[in-house]
Amino acid sequence: MEENERELLEFLQRIESDYPGLLIVVEGNRDEDILRDLGVQSEIIKTQAGRPRPELIDHIADEAQSERPILILTDFDREGREMARFIELELEIRKIQTLRRVRRRIRDLMSNLRCIEELVSLLKRRDFPGRPYL
Repeated sequence: MEENERELLEFLQRIESDYPGLLIVVEGNRDEDILRDLGVQSEIIKTQAGRPRPELIDHIADEAQSERPILILTDFDREGREMARFIELELEIRKIQTLRRVRRRIRDLMSNLRCIEELVSLLKRRDFPGRPYL
């Protein structure tokens, strides 16, 4: 396992202790499943849950209540970046901050991976600690 991959997994596995009450926004079910497989237990909101965008923003804002740290972990492809920007701007209007630096750090550590669901490739590796997948 490469150093950045190991660092990424460690970062994701300790993120909840670094940010108590963390609320994570992902695109879909597979993204949530991967994070759960990595041991993330935080509340996760999916952008592809069938809600119109205004309802999605209302839901995130209601859950955040201006107090909880929010990590927007949509994919790092064009569509995911656009969704992240939209959510960030809408939440900023409501005076709710997001963990932009954390998102950038995860993006940097993901290196050539662009989608959150691609993290499954790390879980399948022989040298993954605990290796839940065979």
